[in-house]
Formats: sequence, C-alpha cells, structure tokens
Amino acid sequence: MASKESEEKCFTFMWKLENISYCLQKKGERIESLSFVVDAIDETKWTLWLYPRGARDGNYIGYFLMRDADSKGAAKVEIKYELAFTAKDGSVLISNPILKQDFSKDAVFGNPEFQTRDNVFISRRSVFLSQDTLRVRCKIWKSAGEMTEDVRCTSRTHIGVEKRSFLFTVKNFSTLEPEKKCTYQIKSVENDAPLISVDLSLTGGLSSEEIIRFELSLHDQTIKFATLQLYLIDASGNRVECNHDEFCFDSPVKYQQFTFFFTKKKLLAKKSIYLPYDILSLHWEWAFSKGVVLEETEEVQYGSSTSENKIPGLKNVNNEKMVPLSHTFDEKLKSFYDKQFLCDVKLKTNTGIFPAHKIILSASSTVFEAMFSNDMKEKDSNCVNIKDLSDDTISRILLYIYTSRMEDVTWESASQLYVAADKYAILSLRNVCSSYLKDNLYPSNACEVLLLADFHGDGELKQSAQDYILKYDEDIINSDEWKLLMKLMDS
Repeated sequence: MASKESEEKCFTFMWKLENISYCLQKKGERIESLSFVVDAIDETKWTLWLYPRGARDGNYIGYFLMRDADSKGAAKVEIKYELAFTAKDGSVLISNPILKQDFSKDAVFGNPEFQTRDNVFISRRSVFLSQDTLRVRCKIWKSAGEMTEDVRCTSRTHIGVEKRSFLFTVKNFSTLEPEKKCTYQIKSVENDAPLISVDLSLTGGLSSEEIIRFELSLHDQTIKFATLQLYLIDASGNRVECNHDEFCFDSPVKYQQFTFFFTKKKLLAKKSIYLPYDILSLHWEWAFSKGVVLEETEEVQYGSSTSENKIPGLKNVNNEKMVPLSHTFDEKLKSFYDKQFLCDVKLKTNTGIFPAHKIILSASSTVFEAMFSNDMKEKDSNCVNIKDLSDDTISRILLYIYTSRMEDVTWESASQLYVAADKYAILSLRNVCSSYLKDNLYPSNACEVLLLADFHGDGELKQSAQDYILKYDEDIINSDEWKLLMKLMDS
C-alpha cells in the first residue's frame, strides 16, 4: 500500500553519476552533488553525499543528505525525506524508509551502509549501473502541511575517462636478459602527448624463478586513477586473463609497479601455447580517469507530470483525458503479481503453485508464448506443470520477469536459474546469470561451469571457463573436480 507521503507533493532531486566505476574516491572519501534549493521549505539549501567505496566499511556504499552551512531558513528545519537508487527507467531499486528529521545548518543524516558494493557493481550491475551510470534520488517533503506543487530537479556529474586498448609484443622472450627493459608508451589520441609508459623487465624471484615485473611511469599529471585488464594471447589467438588492477596516482612520485600473473618459467614450460615463435603477446585494456570533468543541472520541472506522486490526468490539445506514461508501470505490474490480480495461469511444481499472467510470461519467453498460442495442452489450460524446477527457482524467475531484479544471488541459485532461463528461452535472464557465473569463477567450480556452458551451447561462457582453467591449471588439474570432468568426457 502506498504511504501517505507518496501521495503528497514533494521536491525530487535526481542525480546521475556517469562513469561511476572510475570515480577517484577511496574508502572514507565522498563525492558531492551540486547543491539544490527547496524554495517551499524556507529556501533551504541541500547537498547529497555519496561514498562509493564506503564511508566506514568498504563493502558498502554510503549515502547521506546534508543541509548546507549557508542555507537560508531557521536554525533547525524539520523535514521528511527518502533516499533511493533508481534504475534507468526511474523505478526504485533500493530506498530507505521515509524519515522525519530535524536538520540544523551543516547537519548530515543518512546511511553508511545504504547498499553493498557487490550488489551494485557486480551481481546486479546491469540493473544498477546501466551505461555505467548510478542514478541517485532524494525526495523531500514538508513535515507539516503540503507543498503547493511538485518540483523535480535533474543533475549530472560526469567523470572523465579515456579508454585505450593495444597489443604489446616482446620478441625473443626466452633470451630476454634480466633487468633489461622493454618499453611501451601510451599517447593521447587528442594531441599525441604521452600519457603513461609501461616498462617490462625480469627480476629474480624465489628459487631463481624469474618474475615478470611492470613499472608504470605517469606523464600526464591530470590522470588520477586507472584500471587495467591484462590478457596473454596464446598460439590460437585466444585471450587468457592474467591481471586486473586499479592504480591511484595521488602521491608526489607518479610511479606504480605490479607483477605479471605468469613467471618466465611457467611461460617457457608451455612455450608452444604461450610463446609461439618465442613472442610474448600481451593485450592491454586501460581506462584513465581524470575525476569529475563536468557538473551541471540539466532540468528543473515545476508541477512535473513525471513525478511518482499522485498526478492529475494529462490533457491533449483537444482537451481529451490522457493517461500519463510513468515508470511506476513496473511497480504496478509487480503489485498485480503480489496480489495475484487477474492471474490466468498457475505454474505448478512438485511442492508449490505460483499464479501468473499468460501475457506477461509470453512477453518474456518464446517457450511460454508457444505454449499459450499454439495447439499445445497449455493453450486452453490454466496450469503449467514444471516438475524439474524447485520452488525457489520458479520464484526467482517470476521475480525477474515481473521486476527485472535478482535478489540474494548465490552460486547455486545462479546456476539453477541459468539452466531454467535457457530451457524457457528467457534470454536476458540467461545473460545475467552467465555474467554472474563468469564473475564468480573459482578453481572449485570452473569445471562445472565448463560442462554447463558446453551442454547449453554457450560459447562465450565456455571460453571464459577455459581461460580460467588455463590460468589456474596447477590448482585445477590436480583437483577431484578435474578428475570427474575427465571421466565424464571419456564416458
């Protein structure tokens, strides 16, 4: 049921943080929105604070509302407010309860554990960070009385990023002398000025095993942060993922070092695979961040028809009543499912029954569409028997179909959802599950993923599993999982 406040007029501030993955803030450091003034509440001035790598705990994103020190109005102002993250279509992904709070000037209130970083940046990235943009929303109401109109302000913060990818080759690698440097210089595409230099060299390691070391030298002092994905290109032209690193260039000395995943000894042990023609081929994918390069207020709407609050019907030029399109459609759809309103089909497992809507299932799955439109027994039936899926999997499928959300994802649930999504041709869900499996590969499950991908004909997932197994071959080949995989392949 909608809260009383959701029916009242309010001030809504929408803040888009573009290229949020490349923000410079470390744990305990915040990024601030542009300030905004709420005229209806004594012209008070406010700012949103976001801690993308945690206010106290780096596993959480912190989110706060601050009343500016130079704000107008009384020394203390009581308001009701709600903080939320939204999807690209405006639907709410996570929000705190609507709170009533006295704000003195310079006061800050919010939640240091508003949402987990893993949920936003990994498991539900496609939902939270469409186009790598985090969409932050704050709603403010009067604590007593009602505003005369809805106001909606949209602002954006753009983090500047330059992405570069290239191939770096080292010929005659087996005879490369210790401490000799092989250098690659990355230049700006704008003015050909050097951005950063990469030096490769060999240094002695434990048991005289030579370590491949990289030294980064920063030339462009405006670069503050960089991410790197480094791959080894094998004899078949496949990419083997080796290093994934982040670098902060905030000290007076603009140098960084890191060690390559493979040692020289490991590369030479599989020279025919990793060093064809004695050439070491490395594919680099860089992203250089210079921090916030643009902040602007995009739009301010008074009496906004796009507000989620109660809004009157719109009228066209002929004075005819029109129904406004709104991102509340998804929420309404979910409420129909929750209330089992007008459900016309039941999905039946061995232990549970799940009411749903044929038209919604058909829109999400070509398999369900065929069931309900062709001469199949389900066409004229209000029941679909699904004996091979658990209640939990069916519940998760329906949650995704009705809301595009996945909640509390585990390795087991993602694997089961992947199989179910493939069976019922829910392609977007299969892709989400596939991404989760690729991001959560471990030596203990890589063989299982390889079998799963092969059985379902998922070439991209299979390639990821193969690359991972090559990367961690020593840990995996001696495992019970590998022995089981060999038995299955021989049978």
